Amino acid sequence: MGASSGLLGGPFTFNLDVLPPCSVYFSVMRSRLLLPALALAAIGLSLACDKATPVAPEGTVLLISANPAQIGLNGTSTITVIGRKPDGNPLNPGTEIRLSTDRGTIDPPIALINNGEATATLRGDGRAGTAKVTAATGSGMVMVTADILIGETDETKPRLTVTVNPNNIPVGGTATVTVIARNADGSAVGGGGQVILTTTLGSLSPSRPTVRNDGTATTTLNAGDQAGTAEVAAILGASDRATASVTIRDAATDIAIQANPSVVSRGATSTDITLTAFVTNSQGQPLQGAAVTFEAQRGLLEDTDIEFTSTTGQASKILTVRSQDVPAGVNTILVTASTPAGTGNLLTDTVTIQVQ
Repeated sequence: MGASSGLLGGPFTFNLDVLPPCSVYFSVMRSRLLLPALALAAIGLSLACDKATPVAPEGTVLLISANPAQIGLNGTSTITVIGRKPDGNPLNPGTEIRLSTDRGTIDPPIALINNGEATATLRGDGRAGTAKVTAATGSGMVMVTADILIGETDETKPRLTVTVNPNNIPVGGTATVTVIARNADGSAVGGGGQVILTTTLGSLSPSRPTVRNDGTATTTLNAGDQAGTAEVAAILGASDRATASVTIRDAATDIAIQANPSVVSRGATSTDITLTAFVTNSQGQPLQGAAVTFEAQRGLLEDTDIEFTSTTGQASKILTVRSQDVPAGVNTILVTASTPAGTGNLLTDTVTIQVQ
């Protein structure tokens, strides 16, 4: 309660304790000259009331929802809060709704009611789990929560299977890598996502194949020039890492043949010639176990015509040239050595033995 007198023409009293907010009760004791001043004061109070933040009344009802209710590790979800007065009418425009979350971030943390609703955005921060979003009126009288799943759980993340065909290829060869993606219920993962693929040997093309509508994605493994075991790994979204192994076997990239001696006498009854083939891989190193086939225009090759290279990359064969094998007019004998390359094609080399 307050009282005043003076230039306005006499004492008056006002009571601020028993009236609602933004209301003032004036008791005019005397002088009508006070009325214009009171009118101006009332206008000022009215303007001040218009600028004040509306307060949610007791009995307010809040509803909260999230769309979508499941997001990626760095995804977003729209949080909507609907506010109603006890009589069912929307909360006054400008009423504050305070938002918070225990995982990720909320923007803005204080939203204003407009047309009975307030909205904000939840953003994932890379941490997987369930975010609990809380909305409360400015006064804290009413509070509601909503749960949003960030990332995937063991029950929701996709399952991957990786196969490679063939799973044993030579250096320089290729194989088809197939990734099968299934949901937890066994249904195909929807198309459009990209599988992240890696390999410890060789290269993949493409390394980010797109999942088709049947839940599969394919790429090509190019073996390169190094032998060994390649581990191909695949990840789709929040899936666990799935792998498959491929054997890349060493393969021949070059062959050379020598003959010793490289000259035979026409008058000799029989001459033994040692044929030696040298096989190397893509690093120029000796290749062990390569099958070498020898062929000669004339003479006799011992045993079978196929030999396998030793640890030094060499395969040898004896060619016996008899006098009847080189009739008059024959001055040379052509000998060929060949071995399969990684591509399946034959690598060949020849040597010419002179007849004198």
